[in-house]
Amino acid sequence: MLRANRGGETTLVLPSAHLPLAGALAVQVVARPPGAGWSWARRALRGRFDVALTARHSTRAKTLLAGVRAPLRLASAGRGAFCLGLRTFAVCRRRHQRHDLDEALAHLGLPPVGDAPVQLSLAPACRLRGRRDVADLAGGRGAAILCPGVRHRPAKRYPAERFVAVGRALRGAGWAVLVAGGPGEEPLLAAVAAGCGGVVVPAGWALDRIAGVLGASEVAVGNDSGLTHLAAAVGCPTVVLHGPTDPLRTGAAGRVRTLVAPEPGGLAALCPHRVAWVARAAAAGEGLHVPREDAMIPFGGGPLAQLAEQGTLNP
Repeated sequence: MLRANRGGETTLVLPSAHLPLAGALAVQVVARPPGAGWSWARRALRGRFDVALTARHSTRAKTLLAGVRAPLRLASAGRGAFCLGLRTFAVCRRRHQRHDLDEALAHLGLPPVGDAPVQLSLAPACRLRGRRDVADLAGGRGAAILCPGVRHRPAKRYPAERFVAVGRALRGAGWAVLVAGGPGEEPLLAAVAAGCGGVVVPAGWALDRIAGVLGASEVAVGNDSGLTHLAAAVGCPTVVLHGPTDPLRTGAAGRVRTLVAPEPGGLAALCPHRVAWVARAAAAGEGLHVPREDAMIPFGGGPLAQLAEQGTLNP
């Protein structure tokens, strides 16, 4: 979209915490207050844009878009979009969510997004600070970083005691263990760090600073969460633990190894020592071909089962 705009004004409306990361893109940014909707958009954004679109599928996001009053406003079908006067586009939920805006791009005469991994380019100063922060937190050793938190959906969370076991195994492999999360997750981060002898990355740090720490770490292990996706996006070898979510739909992009929880048992059934082994292999850049009896994906029909039958956990 930036290339197609040919120098025109492109603006991202983001939560305040995300604004520092937007500095990696050549765009203008507007901080969206918590709970902002139609009234705020009408006051702050009305008449500023020729085209407005939302990548979110919530009713609140579409209500906000309705207040912008741009000549062309694009939103996914459903959740009241048509009633709000928005032009709707279909979303194929059988494809990865990076393709959710493909039809919106077609409305603008643009091609769909590609499937090649995209890395978020952090500013050199941010990467330098990240290396310094890791050196301070890890005492000069290489760092493995755990991301044990998940907002709003507990079923996506690998049990804290299992993260502790992963952390102990990684410490035994010679790494310092860092534990990262967001505001409100401090008790969980402290418990995991205390259990494995790790160090908590302050949850109050700005998101670009945490991104720098992730980028300077040797490997990250986390749930299917925003912070784990950020680790992969900034180039850290990352192991993502999937329970109820489908990696073909919500998988992270980048140097990613995916472990899918077997059924029954869910995420709690994933062996911490196997998770740590995959993390070590990811950090070393090794392939993840495993014997059939060690595959984490249940055998049967479907694409994920096919990956297991091929003896690999990551395509």
